Amino acid sequence: MPLLRRALCTLLLLTLPLPCLPAAAGDLAYRDQLVKEAQDRRLWERRPWQILLHYKKTLTGGTISRISDANFFLSPTGRTDPAAELSATVAAFFGPEAPDGEHPICRFPARLAWLSEELSIDPARLPAAVCSEQHEQIRTIDARSAVLVFPVGHINSPASMFGHTLIRIDGPSKSNLISYAVNYAADATDANGFLYAFKGLSGLYKGYYSLMPYYQKVKEYSDLEHRDMWEYRLKLSKEEVDRLLLHALELQRIASDYYFLDENCSYNLLFLIEAARPTLHLSDRTGLLVHPTNTIEIAQQSGILEEAVYRPSQGARIVKIASLLDEQGQQSALELAQGKRPPHSIETAAGTEQEKREVLDLAAELVQLRLARKELEQDAYTKLYLKILAERSALGTGSEAAYAVLPPAPPDAGHHTSKVGLGGGVRRGEWYAAVQLQPEFHALLDPDQGYLKGAQIKFFDTLLDYVPETGRPGLRTLHLLDILSTAPRDRFFKPYSWKVAAGWDTEVMKDGRDSLVFRLNSGGGVAGRSPFGGILYGLAELAVEGGRHLRGTAAAAPGMSFGTVEQVRDWWKVHLEGSAFFYVIGDDRVSLKATLAQNFRLAQQQSLSLGLSFADVSGHGVSEQSLLWNFYF
Repeated sequence: MPLLRRALCTLLLLTLPLPCLPAAAGDLAYRDQLVKEAQDRRLWERRPWQILLHYKKTLTGGTISRISDANFFLSPTGRTDPAAELSATVAAFFGPEAPDGEHPICRFPARLAWLSEELSIDPARLPAAVCSEQHEQIRTIDARSAVLVFPVGHINSPASMFGHTLIRIDGPSKSNLISYAVNYAADATDANGFLYAFKGLSGLYKGYYSLMPYYQKVKEYSDLEHRDMWEYRLKLSKEEVDRLLLHALELQRIASDYYFLDENCSYNLLFLIEAARPTLHLSDRTGLLVHPTNTIEIAQQSGILEEAVYRPSQGARIVKIASLLDEQGQQSALELAQGKRPPHSIETAAGTEQEKREVLDLAAELVQLRLARKELEQDAYTKLYLKILAERSALGTGSEAAYAVLPPAPPDAGHHTSKVGLGGGVRRGEWYAAVQLQPEFHALLDPDQGYLKGAQIKFFDTLLDYVPETGRPGLRTLHLLDILSTAPRDRFFKPYSWKVAAGWDTEVMKDGRDSLVFRLNSGGGVAGRSPFGGILYGLAELAVEGGRHLRGTAAAAPGMSFGTVEQVRDWWKVHLEGSAFFYVIGDDRVSLKATLAQNFRLAQQQSLSLGLSFADVSGHGVSEQSLLWNFYF
């Protein structure tokens, strides 16, 4: 029997509900012997131990765990001293009795399994420990394989606008809905974009690992949030999946500092895959910034992922069925789902048998959506849903293939999340050279492949220019934060669009001069689908500015913006926008702007962006043309 299998069997034996007994004196001598052997062999330097404790090297040459929760360590110096933590762990396994589930044998099963292999620990000489919850979890999950799951972004949630990653652990059942999911996420409920960004960037959120039934995550992502999901099966053996599960068990309810740009859901899940196969160096290959798609890319490059499987959300299915119907058919389905007309009225309605099937199928989907939204009580839902199904069954089977949602580009088909643009342009008739640096994540004009359409999150987006006539480089823009959500509305889904941005912009003053001002800009409105398949949006906005060239040092202006984003071809994207701001506090200028921006996708990690703009500020006209060659990395 392989060593890990033997260690797992030992763990299961220890988790039986036996009385907890203190270690005997002979066992304490055995404990000291094991501690000495571990020290002599310097086991704390072995990669499996480094992975299980999430240790990483510091810039000064030391070691620190990425987990900050004191409950994860058995030595007072365990977070920064791998040797002390290993010795304390071995000793703790021989500690006195503890309440059910609280003995170190229960709390750290992955450590016990690995140390049992390395030191050939005799389970008969360990104290008995009651680990009822853990034993039941291992028995219920019955782990056989694992899948890396990527739910795509949720456009109206800044915490998840560009996706998430989790791991599904499958058992022997053919239905993965009864599998279990290992998730790492921030304990964040803030919907305010500024507050979320500040806390997420500064590590003020706590991140937690959790283990839960997979159907709960499918319900949350697929039905309630309307998020498509991509699934990548991991090429792990049964023994490796056992390791992953044991490490997930010991991470439950353990907190760590959550950082939006690096120590996030993507980064922390890599440790679980490394725990399964310590020869992998996934977390070592991340850069300063980590995005959910980086997890996919790094895992793919390691050769541990199988081909992606697409799972459309209920929202995507509703949109697909609705696309097969005309306006009247869509309205009929909505009225059926709202209980405004009886299902049997479809019998006498105009239309073909297939169109009637589509109306009833769409109505059934919408009733499920109403239940997920808590618009219906369970009893009311059941009665209405069964009536619709009964009417639908009377029409016979239709073509289910017509409802198939075509998979969009997978997450790994998208561009990398950092960008540098090189080029130049003409402003006020003067040529300039320009460098743009966009550290994270995705701009509205960037290619959409692998990303959520109509969404933008940028941090520290910076544009530097150099005008030969002045001979000096200058800062054109520095956006600390720039979030935009243009979520199309229709008769079934009615989200609001919104934006929030903060940073420095070069603005035209009332006298026509350019001035760098600090600008806070926020707004809300609505969006819809354009006749060409793009997104039309309109926002009411408020801008607050501060700068030395303003009449009152600070100024405020209500305004509005209208625009459209069109994907003309797979490689050609167009953004047309017009805006108007009327300064009523601290300044008295009127700013009107129109911009036509285009992006041409040259390759997965390259694009060409062309911008044309004209501004009229209190009678001063300023035109600009720019061209940038963008490299994503």
